[in-house]
Amino acid sequence: MSFSHRLAVAALSLAAASAFAVTITPPGPGGAPMPFSAVGPAKVGKFGIDLDCKAVFSGTVDGYGNVAITSASFSGGALCKVIKPSASLASPWTGHVDTATQLTLDNVAVNVKSPIAGGLCGPTKIVGSVADNGSETVIGLDAAQLSGGCSISATLSTTPYMRVTP
Repeated sequence: MSFSHRLAVAALSLAAASAFAVTITPPGPGGAPMPFSAVGPAKVGKFGIDLDCKAVFSGTVDGYGNVAITSASFSGGALCKVIKPSASLASPWTGHVDTATQLTLDNVAVNVKSPIAGGLCGPTKIVGSVADNGSETVIGLDAAQLSGGCSISATLSTTPYMRVTP
């Protein structure tokens, strides 16, 4: 086997070893996108002012780990309603499960509709965590920074349960 052939085989092996897939229960046919939601407590901050809210993110994930968040909302405290996420069918937050424990989302943006510390934050690429305890999948955001001075922290449980497998 030539050196270039061995190098190509090694590169393919490395690429295959670093690829991850998302297995969804129930699985979509042929890895097709399946709807999911992620719900839980969230903290949205801007310029040091933090609001404790409930976050609901909805969208799709396919069997290859591609994610599209097409709806997002923050509710709970009276001021949570001033946070307007940009995720929509026309302008989704897109991303990918990078590893068994990491998720990246692009185009994340919120508009804080407030005369004090208001304004647009994002769009920004953020990195979150994925944890799977065997019966629940949790997406975590730990003070993910958005351009414009905002941060988002959240612990979101997904429905349906999703298992990230190498």
